[in-house]
Amino acid sequence: MQLDGTVSVVTGGAGGLGRQIALTLAKEGSKVAILDIQQTGGEAVEKELRGISDGKFFNCDMTKVANIKQAVQEVKQHFGKIDILVNCAGLVNRKPIEEVTEAEWDLVTNVNLKAAFFTSQAVIEVMKENKGGKIVNMSSIRAHASDDHHTIYDVTKAGIEAITRSFAMAYAKDNINVNAVAPGWVLTGMAAENLTRKEFLDDVKRKVPAGRLLEPREIADTVLFLASNASTGVNGHSILIDGGSLAVW
Repeated sequence: MQLDGTVSVVTGGAGGLGRQIALTLAKEGSKVAILDIQQTGGEAVEKELRGISDGKFFNCDMTKVANIKQAVQEVKQHFGKIDILVNCAGLVNRKPIEEVTEAEWDLVTNVNLKAAFFTSQAVIEVMKENKGGKIVNMSSIRAHASDDHHTIYDVTKAGIEAITRSFAMAYAKDNINVNAVAPGWVLTGMAAENLTRKEFLDDVKRKVPAGRLLEPREIADTVLFLASNASTGVNGHSILIDGGSLAVW
């Protein structure tokens, strides 16, 4: 088991990619704490985790720094330490630029970007006590390629990659590796509304050499690599998991 004896925190772990990542880490021996505002989903994943490893759900409003700091301390008190953090909490907004409101801007940037920064800030202080750790941030192919109706999301994912580089440089001396994964089109709830649209699927087949959406497990397996001792030499990078999309001319 690659992660035996470790404690992981997964934000946004009550569903979607976060749930898959939490289960993947648990199957490799890690005890997993879920930080999410979704009570029902969080409790359901907690039950799944307990069938594999030791898992616990902590209700946390990821838009509020005070809530984040409190949740991190509760995780430390419950598990004794934190070795791995996966910043997976995220929202998407697909509105055209001219229709975006201030409230929508604030919500998406708070969940996708501010939460990752302040959760990492809080967890790093715990990791320093353990003399090391791994942080994996959830970026996106949209940090590298954009269209005209994902602007807020694109901004946050580009920011995530900047945070990744900055934290990696700042805390390498503390034996803390900080990396990101940047998925392309993945079969999750965020993509669900598009899956019934033939033009969307045709577009995916045109843009992705594999001709399909990626499976959540493919993202989770890359997160596992970055969270494990197999990646000790990787720091400050973002790994694209896009089925070759950005290689298409």
